[in-house]
Amino acid sequence: MATKKFLLCFHDFSVWNYQTIMPVLDGLKDLAGGPFSILVIPSTEGADEAVIAGFKAALRQLNNEGYELALHGYKHKAEFSQGRSYFGLIAMTITNREAEFAGLSQYESERMLKLGMSAWIDLFKEGDNTAGPRPAAFIPPTWWSNKHLPLQVRGGGMLYEDRFSMTSRKGTRYASPVTSFAGIPDFAIKPMFSIGEFLMKVPFGVPRIALHPTDFPVHRGRIRHLIRTALGSGRELALYRDL
Repeated sequence: MATKKFLLCFHDFSVWNYQTIMPVLDGLKDLAGGPFSILVIPSTEGADEAVIAGFKAALRQLNNEGYELALHGYKHKAEFSQGRSYFGLIAMTITNREAEFAGLSQYESERMLKLGMSAWIDLFKEGDNTAGPRPAAFIPPTWWSNKHLPLQVRGGGMLYEDRFSMTSRKGTRYASPVTSFAGIPDFAIKPMFSIGEFLMKVPFGVPRIALHPTDFPVHRGRIRHLIRTALGSGRELALYRDL
């Protein structure tokens, strides 16, 4: 019988929060029994040079420690883009303009993806050396997307993730329900944790636990319990590159 897996994914790691989030990641690593996937917002626009240097050093440290780094959009905050569909405009309203790739035209989607990749490369550039880890996956901010993005991402050699599934660069699709607490009303938090525990116990799929900086420290205890439930249910911590 194949080993059941789950993913632990920390979203929105950025130049603006890395200093407070690094200790959180260490604690989660100890609990989960190993490094996990970190979704990086690559844009450093507007940050001081010293802070940017610290962010780059933090990313190198995480990579060296075995954490898996994935690309999470460009700025995670949408600017005006020509050709955004009505669906995309609705998603922008719902998400307070965080649905960066929602409803974009083929040209705009490709342009934004290239901006994200360019910013990623800059994060690992040291002098003339531009070598760095390739993003293991691309996850559009808030999971709202457009019909062109999945193929564009896979064409770039990355796994593509949406709200309910993951598709490898070779086209293999995995059912992957996600447990996430960001952006939901307070009354829904407890039921979401219950749903997450249930998903970890069902005998199929590759469920994800999607954590965000705003989850800490307020939900720390419940999150720790959810991770213990996943491990205690016979699931093994996996990474995007394992799929």
